[in-house]
Amino acid sequence: MDGMIFGSCAVAGVIVTVLCARRAMHHPRVFTWLIAVAFGVCTVGVFFAVPAVAGTAEDITGLDNAGKLVAHVCAILWCAALQITMVDLAYRPEYLRAAMYQRVFAAVVVLAVMVPLFLAANGRDVEFTTAYADHPSVAAYLLVYLSYVLVTCGELAFMCGRTARRCRTIRPWTGAGFALCALAAVLGVGYTMSKGSYIVFYTLDSPWSLAVEEAVSPALSGLAVLFLFAGLTMPMLGGLLQRLRGREQTTQARRSVVDL
Repeated sequence: MDGMIFGSCAVAGVIVTVLCARRAMHHPRVFTWLIAVAFGVCTVGVFFAVPAVAGTAEDITGLDNAGKLVAHVCAILWCAALQITMVDLAYRPEYLRAAMYQRVFAAVVVLAVMVPLFLAANGRDVEFTTAYADHPSVAAYLLVYLSYVLVTCGELAFMCGRTARRCRTIRPWTGAGFALCALAAVLGVGYTMSKGSYIVFYTLDSPWSLAVEEAVSPALSGLAVLFLFAGLTMPMLGGLLQRLRGREQTTQARRSVVDL
């Protein structure tokens, strides 16, 4: 199931990354380039989350769980890029630089904690999944990662929801897109709660079904990625439709002049 979900997300990610990079080149701003970067990083992350790709990465690099590490690092960078994107859209320009430093610093600190935990626990007989929640270093690594994603998804849900409300009447496509982004962030929160709660309850000797967690978490994360892809591309589609409508109106006006 993981291969099908994350493989579909990777294919969608390639398409959306190309579209966003093209838009950023024609409309260069902080948020347009960050959206393209976020999609590119996310695409790499979900690509390495595909089990077959992860296995190939291990064979090539000789590093156990290399695919999992790449996927998690990309998730951290993806969240940071999306945070800065929303700050650029939602706050005053004078706050942008300080906000960027804050988000980058938080991401660097989390990675500085995660990588040593990964190296301390990594081995051929270990996987960085909830199935190995009995391994203290694996559990600590996953909780650090999930805590960061939980906080960032919570902030993204708030900022995307606020932006959606502001754009609802003046820019319907943009408002609908950010509403989908807010939903994606909520699904991201659900993903972290699903995996994190299993680890916490396992530590308390009362875990819930691992089979259910392994089915629910990939579905939530896959849906979150797809909703985010759809949400951030809807403003571009709205702009494209407006340009096409404008061209059609211009053409009709010219034909009317010629007829006269």
